[in-house]
Amino acid sequence: MAKHHRNRTDEQRKRLTDNRQTMLEAISCQHDCKDPSTQSAGMTVILERFAVRGTDKAVVPYEGSPGMAQILGQLALTYPDGQIFSDGHLLGVQGRLGIDGLPGPIAVRATLGAGGQVVLAIGPIREIAHVLDVVQVFDRQFHLACKAIGVECELVSQGCHPSTRLASDAPIVPTARNALVNTYLARMGPSALDYLRCTAATVLRLPVADDEATATRRYQLCAAFAPIMAFLTDNSLRLHGCDPHETPRMARARLAHAADAQRCGLVPGSLGDGFGFEAYERWVEGIRPIVFASQDGVTFSTGADTCKRVMEERELTQGEALHLLGMAWPDVRWNGFLELACADSLQPRLACGYAALVKGLVASARSQERAGALIGLDSLDDDAILDAWDQLATRGWDARVYGKPAGSLVEGLALIARDGLENPGERRLLDELAELWEVRIVPRDTLVANWDRMHPHTTRQEAAELYGEGAIIPYDELDGEPPAGQTAVIDLRQIQEALAQSDAQQN
Repeated sequence: MAKHHRNRTDEQRKRLTDNRQTMLEAISCQHDCKDPSTQSAGMTVILERFAVRGTDKAVVPYEGSPGMAQILGQLALTYPDGQIFSDGHLLGVQGRLGIDGLPGPIAVRATLGAGGQVVLAIGPIREIAHVLDVVQVFDRQFHLACKAIGVECELVSQGCHPSTRLASDAPIVPTARNALVNTYLARMGPSALDYLRCTAATVLRLPVADDEATATRRYQLCAAFAPIMAFLTDNSLRLHGCDPHETPRMARARLAHAADAQRCGLVPGSLGDGFGFEAYERWVEGIRPIVFASQDGVTFSTGADTCKRVMEERELTQGEALHLLGMAWPDVRWNGFLELACADSLQPRLACGYAALVKGLVASARSQERAGALIGLDSLDDDAILDAWDQLATRGWDARVYGKPAGSLVEGLALIARDGLENPGERRLLDELAELWEVRIVPRDTLVANWDRMHPHTTRQEAAELYGEGAIIPYDELDGEPPAGQTAVIDLRQIQEALAQSDAQQN
C-alpha cells in the first residue's frame, strides 16, 4: 500500500467513510454483492475434504503426475463453461446439477483449498436431504475423472489430515494468494500452517436476516453454539500422525484458534448490547487482510497494514469489500451470509445431520427463542463462551456448559431442532447424528474405534514391532517400573509370561 502521513487527509477520511458504508452493505447483503434471490433460497453447505492417494493416504499434490491439476482438468470436461482459474492455474469448476424432485438445478462449486483440500459448495438449497443427492453425483464425477487418467484417489472427511506430520506434507497450491498467506502465517507458528494446509471443515452459510436486530440475535445465538457444535462434530482421528489415542479432543478447533488470535475464534464483544453490523465492521477494520489486489488485478501483500488502512487508500467495490470480510476467520462470521465455520469435516450424511441441527435451531423465531432460553443467552458474555470452549475441549461429556451438564444441554438442543424441522427427511438425518450423542460419543470416537479394530495390538506385539522378536528391551522404554530385584532390561518372554499370568487371573 502507498505510505502516507500519520494524520489522515480529508480525502482519506471521506474515502474511509464511504467504504465503511460499502462494507456494511456487504455484511448485510443490502447491495448487489450477492444475487438477492439466493438470500431466501435456503442454506449453502460447504464440504471440505482431503484428496488422498489410495495406496498410502498421502496428500495428492496440485502439481506432478498424478496431481490435482490433472484431476481438475479431467473434471472440467464435465463443466466446460464453469472452469475457475487463478494466476493461470485451474483451481476448480462450477455449474448447476439437476436433481429429481426439485423444480430447478442446484448450484455447485468445487475449488481447492490452500493445501489441496477439495471444497465443495452446494446451494443455496432449501431441503438439506437433497445435499446428499448432489454429493453423490459430484463424487461420481470425481471418481470417473480419476479413473480416466489412471489415478487412485479418494476423498476423506476428517477435521485434520490423517497422515500428514508436518504442514510441508501438504504442498501449497501454487497461487500468489496462497503463497502470501502461507508466508504470513508462517510467522505465526506451526499451528497456523497446520490450520491452513492440513485441516478441513464443514461450513454452513445461512441468509442474513432482513432487519439488523434479528440478524444480530441469530449471530449471537450461533456464537454461543460454536463451542458446542465444534465438540459435537469433532472428527479428527490423528494430529501430526500421532497415535489416535494421543490426539487431543477438538484438534481442528484448537489449531483454528491458535492460528492467528487477531482474526480467529470469538469476535470480542459478540454478546454485548452494542453488537451489530457496525461493531463487526469496526472489528474487521483492525484485521490485517494479508493480501489484496491492485486495480489491474495483481495480487500483493499488504504487510502490516490493516483493513482500515486499505479502506483509506481507494474506493472499494462490493467484491473488494467481500474480500476484506473474507480475510477475517472467526468461528461465526458475516460476509454477505451468516457463516458457521466451527465444525469439522464430516462424512456427507453426518454433515447433512449437522446442517439439519443448525437449520432446526435458527430457522424460526420460536426455535431461536427456545434455544436462547435453554442456554441462557441473555445472561452470557464472551467469558462464558470461552469457558465453554475450554470445558468441552478438556472435559468432554463431563463438562458443564452454560451452567448445565453437557449431555442434557445437547439433548435439549437436539429436541428443539427436531421440533423446528418440518421435513421428515431432515429429521431422520438429525436423528442419525443425534444417536451418537445419546450414547455420549461424537464422530471422532467411531474413527478411533474403527482404527482399533484395524490395528489390534498387544504389548508383546508392539514391542516386537519396535525391537524385533527376542529383543532385550530397556525398562525405560516401557511404561512402569521394573519388578523388585530385576535388572533394568526385560525380554519378550517375560512380557508373554506376564500377559499369560494376567489372563489366567482374569479367568
